[in-house]
Formats: sequence, C-alpha cells, structure tokens
Amino acid sequence: MSSIRNAVQHVRFGNNDNELNSTLLRNYLDGVTFVANLLPSDRDKFSIYKNAVEVLYETLCDPQVSQQWRHSCLEHLYKPLLKAERYACNESDRIALARIKIDMNTREPVDL
Repeated sequence: MSSIRNAVQHVRFGNNDNELNSTLLRNYLDGVTFVANLLPSDRDKFSIYKNAVEVLYETLCDPQVSQQWRHSCLEHLYKPLLKAERYACNESDRIALARIKIDMNTREPVDL
C-alpha cells in the first residue's frame, strides 16, 4: 500500500519525461486494481477507485502540471471511474460519484 501512496505523489505532479510518465500512470492504475482485488468488500473497492478518480481529476485540473501530463491523466480517468461506478454500493456512493462528474462537466476547461 505504501508503494501506491508513493505513486500518488508522482502521478499528482508528473515530470518532464513523457515515456516515464506513461509507464508511471499505467503502473499506478494497475496497482490500484491489484489492491482493490485484494479487498473483500465492494465498499472498500469503491473507496480505492474513487480515490484514484480524485487523484487523476485533481491532477488534470492543476495548471502547474504539464499540459501533456494532464492530457494523459484525462485519457485514463475513465478506467477508475467505471470501476468505482461498478462498486458503488449505496446511494451515498452514487451521489459522491455524481458530484465528481457534475464538477467535471461544469468546470472551466483547462488548456489541454
């Protein structure tokens, strides 16, 4: 789990090496899936995927992060979002995801 925490920091801010970033993002999302698959409850799986959605969304909204990295995060955002939707167990979970989606749809576009 600590490796995912470290990966979150790298994903959140990216770096200037596009090839490394691509691998980093894939490894992060694979790690999220691996950890989620180890968890017994759908509620826990939902939390893991929702957190990944939030990390990617925060990154793509941050103008201090490179444009290419934000674009990569946007391209991969659907993966944890679809899985979070699959594991949403109750109305509260669905509302949390709906709020994120509404924010995505109403936020001013950042230069991608």
